[in-house]
Amino acid sequence: MITTRSVRVFAGGFSLTLGAACAPGPVTAPTPVPGPAPSPLPAPPRVVTKAPLPPANPSLPVVPYIGGPLAIKVIYPASGASIQSKDSNFVFGSVGNGDAAVTVNGVPTPVWPNGAFMVWLQNPPADARHYDIVALTATDSASLSLPVKIQPPVPAPPGSDTIHTLIPARWASLIGPPAYASDTERVITGYALTGGIQRWFLLPNTVVRVTGTKGSDMYVQLDSAHTIRIDKGDVKMLDSTYAPSARKASAFRVVDKGDYTDIVIPITDRPAYLVDESQDGMTLTLYGTSAPAKRQLPAKAPAASYIKTVTPSSEATQMHYALDLKGPVYGYQVLWVGGVFTLRVRRPPKVNAASPLMGLTIAVDPGHPPIGATGPTGLWEPVPTLAVGFKIQELLQAKGVKVVMTRTSPEPVDLYLRPTMARRENANAFVSIHLNAVPDGQNPFRAQGTTTYHYYMHSQPLADSVDRTAVAQLALRDVGVKRENFAVIRGTWMPSILVEGAFIIMPDQEAAMRTSEYQQRYAQGVVDGLENYFRGLAQQIQH
Repeated sequence: MITTRSVRVFAGGFSLTLGAACAPGPVTAPTPVPGPAPSPLPAPPRVVTKAPLPPANPSLPVVPYIGGPLAIKVIYPASGASIQSKDSNFVFGSVGNGDAAVTVNGVPTPVWPNGAFMVWLQNPPADARHYDIVALTATDSASLSLPVKIQPPVPAPPGSDTIHTLIPARWASLIGPPAYASDTERVITGYALTGGIQRWFLLPNTVVRVTGTKGSDMYVQLDSAHTIRIDKGDVKMLDSTYAPSARKASAFRVVDKGDYTDIVIPITDRPAYLVDESQDGMTLTLYGTSAPAKRQLPAKAPAASYIKTVTPSSEATQMHYALDLKGPVYGYQVLWVGGVFTLRVRRPPKVNAASPLMGLTIAVDPGHPPIGATGPTGLWEPVPTLAVGFKIQELLQAKGVKVVMTRTSPEPVDLYLRPTMARRENANAFVSIHLNAVPDGQNPFRAQGTTTYHYYMHSQPLADSVDRTAVAQLALRDVGVKRENFAVIRGTWMPSILVEGAFIIMPDQEAAMRTSEYQQRYAQGVVDGLENYFRGLAQQIQH
């Protein structure tokens, strides 16, 4: 039997009843109540070490910060692309977070605040043709393996370096491109045998003598002393029995039309020709053309003409016409109509030195599409060039200029149509707006800056002027003024230039080109250069 007793204990105002057994008995342990499971300790943030950025250009707009989730997007090269470089190349794109540390094949890669990245590194090895891209933040990670191909040097096809002589030589007609058949810009391009920038732009249906072939080229003899290369696709071989009659020039005339002066030369057939420019003159050469029976003397142009004199001369099977002008060459055009070869020389416009652009017509060409370069975060070149073009248009119109826009929408415009549009509107200058990139094998960290291109000598002063003012506005390295054979600047009727303002593939410059501020600076640089050019031109002209 079990008995108990109670004892009341008072302690600090509390009472407690204690029970005690008089005799020992079994004791049952209380059932344990499970408590909440302890929470796992959070993982400590990952320590991320970013590759250093190149020194910032303080004159560019600040690259905005983006702190989104990691998402690797490679703009270049595309998956499976063939890389044509000897040993090194570039990779660029974005990862969506400016705090990310990125490596490409283990190489620390600079990441800009907006998440754009650009790296220059060795080509992947032969046994692992891919770029492994890893992006890390303190709390996130992402990776991507991008397969590529390395294009080995392409061996020349057998016999491609061998000149195959045609015996006997054959006569052929130049057929030219099919587009714009009725327009004067339809020409066939000839190339110097030794390479280089020299070009001949010949009239369709000109008959030439083919002396040989080499690869995809025809060797075309302009006369006994001059042979050039023309693409096989531009040459139509004539019947082997064809024998052209001798090409002969008749007496020339000088006809002034006010805004231009024509040198009119009747000839028995279309000649191959070349126009050379000098500081204050130009020389027209007609190949394979004999002189009139009666010797011609130098001719004075009408007093109102921009031409002072025209001096003809002959040399073997060439005719030369040297033009002395009242100022620098401004523009010209070659025409062939009804057995008459015409060199049309343009007079520069009258310019008010106080408002040098007032009353002029300027063609503004927002570069691309088709094609166009793309920046690391996906900005496509035709988008900002159109924005800059509209800003140039606004600035020029405020100065009393009629503006011809070759493109006003995202729709593509043919390259060859753009200068044609400008000529048809009798524009006084043509400016094409672009953003630059580099080909495989060139280090984009080194190849940066502003470049302005021209082809003809009479366009170089405009290129010099715009290059100076564009560099001042864009605050990039001046790569300089260069001569290049770009389709849009081959028009001869006006000074024509192409401006590569910035490198869209460089993250800081791509980010700058997204801003209205930098687009406006680009536009202002172009307009300032145009204004300076025409002000200077007015000082050189004898009206």
